Amino acid sequence: MKKNRWLTMAVLITACTFLVSGMAFAGPIKARVSLCNSPTHPQSIGMQAFKKYVETKTKGAIQVGLYYNSQLGGERESVEQVKSGSLEMATASAGPLTTFNRNFMVLDIPFAFDSYEIAWGVLDGPIGQSLLNSSEKIGLKGLAYLENGFRHVTNNVRPVNGPDDLKGIKIRTMEAPMHMENFKVLGANPTPVPWTELYLTMQQKIVDGQENPLANIWEVKMYEVQKFTSLTGHIYDPMPLVANIKWFNKLTKEQQVIIKEGAVLAQNYSRYVNKAREDAIVAKLTAKGMKVNDVSPVGKQQLRAKSQGAVVAKIKAAVSPKFVDGWLAAITAMNKDVNAGF
Repeated sequence: MKKNRWLTMAVLITACTFLVSGMAFAGPIKARVSLCNSPTHPQSIGMQAFKKYVETKTKGAIQVGLYYNSQLGGERESVEQVKSGSLEMATASAGPLTTFNRNFMVLDIPFAFDSYEIAWGVLDGPIGQSLLNSSEKIGLKGLAYLENGFRHVTNNVRPVNGPDDLKGIKIRTMEAPMHMENFKVLGANPTPVPWTELYLTMQQKIVDGQENPLANIWEVKMYEVQKFTSLTGHIYDPMPLVANIKWFNKLTKEQQVIIKEGAVLAQNYSRYVNKAREDAIVAKLTAKGMKVNDVSPVGKQQLRAKSQGAVVAKIKAAVSPKFVDGWLAAITAMNKDVNAGF
């Protein structure tokens, strides 16, 4: 009996030793983030602020790894990894996100926002937050909207000032159905091409043009392969930051709050950086030999009148019409608030 008692005690002591050892030497929580842009892109700079904030506030308990330039895969692939749990976090444009959550199609409504302030007001308001939260049912925790900016058209055929100027132009778009529908209605020939293949596609003249925010136009050196940049602002394109919901829910309440606070910090800082840079980017593109034209309010209204209704109808066929109407109502209300007194 004594021998058995001593054996039992030895087993318990050994087990406790391993448990304590495991607790003592358990590493920090990993938060790997897939980013499709370079370290100098506004969303990347925002996520650098996120990394510093989270690591400082958690005293190193959470270690953030930022993986730039699609090192871990393209936007759609990265979101798929987050959804499956093989990756903790990623940012992606709304277009690729619609593959997983059709509600994000409302962000692809063309000419929906007249300014950054109106777009930010809607995204940060109740309906914008409900859009972020709607991904929880598919395993994604929406945290914030990192900045990418308004999308504009570049091409080698002619400047775009209205709908007629897009007729017959073969234009690269994201792999997003509503982006393609917008340009189809406007008379262009949309051709989806992954972000990682964009420059080569333009260099080989497979298409006449492409569309992207100014930060991306500059970063991928479109001035080397394109003649014209037209500031159409046809779609405001934020980049939601999403996390695997099981990973997020395993964090302590305090850690969850820190992650959410860091995400909002990243969002707001990326917005500031992007907006502050845009005039400088236009000047740099011009200096590189591109001809940059700003589309007039009349021209934008003509573009809007031709494409928006058709795209909204397509979105309502795929998404709850009530949600789409609520989204449009929120834009109308924010327009009124921003323009009050002017």
